[in-house]
Amino acid sequence: MSSLSAAEVVAANRQAWDASAPLHRSDPSWHRLTQHFAQDPGFSCFDPPMEEALRAVGLAGASVAQLCCNNGRETVSLMNLGARSATGFDQSEAFLAQARDLARIAGRDCRFVAGDVHAIDAEHDGAYDLAVITIGVLGWMPDLPRFLAVAARLLRSGGRILIHEEHPVVNMFEPRAEQPLLVRHSYFRTAPFVGEDAIVYGDGPAPRVGPHYWFAHPLGALIETLIGAGLAIERFREFPDNISTTACDVLAADRLLPMSYLLQARKAA
Repeated sequence: MSSLSAAEVVAANRQAWDASAPLHRSDPSWHRLTQHFAQDPGFSCFDPPMEEALRAVGLAGASVAQLCCNNGRETVSLMNLGARSATGFDQSEAFLAQARDLARIAGRDCRFVAGDVHAIDAEHDGAYDLAVITIGVLGWMPDLPRFLAVAARLLRSGGRILIHEEHPVVNMFEPRAEQPLLVRHSYFRTAPFVGEDAIVYGDGPAPRVGPHYWFAHPLGALIETLIGAGLAIERFREFPDNISTTACDVLAADRLLPMSYLLQARKAA
């Protein structure tokens, strides 16, 4: 890890996300998002594999927690797909302001809680049937065991966790390099990637916002951590589809690499 403590990494990442939030609200995608939620009460932002998994688990009557919910588009989508309640947790107050706007536009009574997701208040313990983690969350976690232990304690007995994430193999490449498919980083890298630019998903402007830290957690570490948190793996699938930034499209062009995965685990009854 870097010379910073986990708490210092979390604080730096929070600052970078807060500084990046205005760029997301000013992007044309924000207007499209608000229009979808305003006009379609069944609108969902989830990619097909995740939406299929959510429907298979069953959202009707379920209480769902989303960890690192960003602007709340998926938290609101959970209620559009039938969840009884949905609570989004995130450390960025700036993004949660956008989340509350989306929930209001969609007419959904979601709850959004600000704070370090490594230390969610115990009042939420055992309160949820399902915990959801999606696209690009795990890389921001300097302490994966602590984070997933929190996710596990939020679940009631028999509750499930669904993770739809970028595949860690993606971290081995530099997609903007002249030879994007040349392996440049070890799959087992332990030092974080350090960035300075704003965190954006497309090709828009990305001014400097200060240092932020991204961790490449191998799949084996993730699976062992889930087992250590008392969760039984029920389902695991890998896909050649890019769900990360548009820069990674070049890595997925020939569909040769695992670019994303879906993992489902269950807490003992």
